[in-house]
Amino acid sequence: MVRRFPVWIAAAALAGGIAFTQAAPVQAPDQVVRTFIAATEKGDWGTADSYLTERFSNALRPGSLPSIWALVGENVQLRNQEVTGKTAYVWVEGTDSLEDAAQRLGLDPLTLRKYLTQPDLADPTYQQLAPQLVGLRLEGDTVTSRVKITLYQQDRGWRIEVWQPDKPPAASGSQPEKPEEAEATDPAPSPTENP
Repeated sequence: MVRRFPVWIAAAALAGGIAFTQAAPVQAPDQVVRTFIAATEKGDWGTADSYLTERFSNALRPGSLPSIWALVGENVQLRNQEVTGKTAYVWVEGTDSLEDAAQRLGLDPLTLRKYLTQPDLADPTYQQLAPQLVGLRLEGDTVTSRVKITLYQQDRGWRIEVWQPDKPPAASGSQPEKPEEAEATDPAPSPTENP
């Protein structure tokens, strides 16, 4: 004997199946970065890694994500975003004490202070660290780090492809620098700029 289900049960089951198969809403690039940052703050590196592109994740040495992200500093805040087609850029800033920032870079605090205020362009150690120092500025004993995060839109939504130090924006209302002052305060070109 074949039992027949009422039509409303079949319709409810079909509607429920459709609801379960619909994709979750795709997060905007800035929301992906916020979720990534929240995961890093909790030490949930598995979740943080899930927001990276497969290429970026595979390029990292196993277990290196915490130390690489740590260079951004503490108290990370989103500053702005720019979306063009399937590529997005999100800028974040983090702060750190001079001592903590120096330790992360393998320097003593006095050397880092010198590198950020009066760099010796001939110093081989400075030359090696220059790409990482681009996004740093010193205010008293606080180092602020500015990072540009590049995201690509993929089938799984927006994913982080890379981040790199980025020059802080010029202070509004500031006077243009003289060429000799620009060299002293802006020692290395940003990796995102063309020579």
